[in-house]
Amino acid sequence: MRLKRTPELHSFFTTYIQDAEVDADSRAAGAFMAVSSPERQQQVISQAKILLADPELPVDELGSEANRWFGDADEARAWLKELLGSLEGANSEGRPSAAFLVKDSNGAQLNEGDSVQVIKDLKVKGGSSDLKRGTLIKKIHLIDDIENIECRVDGSTLVLKTCFLKKA
Repeated sequence: MRLKRTPELHSFFTTYIQDAEVDADSRAAGAFMAVSSPERQQQVISQAKILLADPELPVDELGSEANRWFGDADEARAWLKELLGSLEGANSEGRPSAAFLVKDSNGAQLNEGDSVQVIKDLKVKGGSSDLKRGTLIKKIHLIDDIENIECRVDGSTLVLKTCFLKKA
């Protein structure tokens, strides 16, 4: 359980590295950097460096938390170095790249915690009621998909397409 000693990095792995595709790692790093505070970004980067410096890298634990299978410690280190490079590269830009800007139907940039309004009646799959035009949704959550956001409406978590929303 050595990975638990780096709680911010552990949280980053379990939240953002969900896809088993290695190509998605740089997108996940960019999405994390786009929505996280500079303090949290620095914590994740410094904890990744600490983990890299560990002579006994917890390969099995790292693999299970990051949804990866590593043949040996060298392969795990190479993956972690590449991920760290993606994090530091996104950090050096000072702001999220255009590929990670989430925009509403009018082209306004959406940020973590913004409020949005529904611009069209939407049917909710598996729900008993629909979202009516003009419904105000507070505290949206950005995910690693620029065309969707996550939110809570009447106690249910929904993923909504940004083309049906406008910034409130």
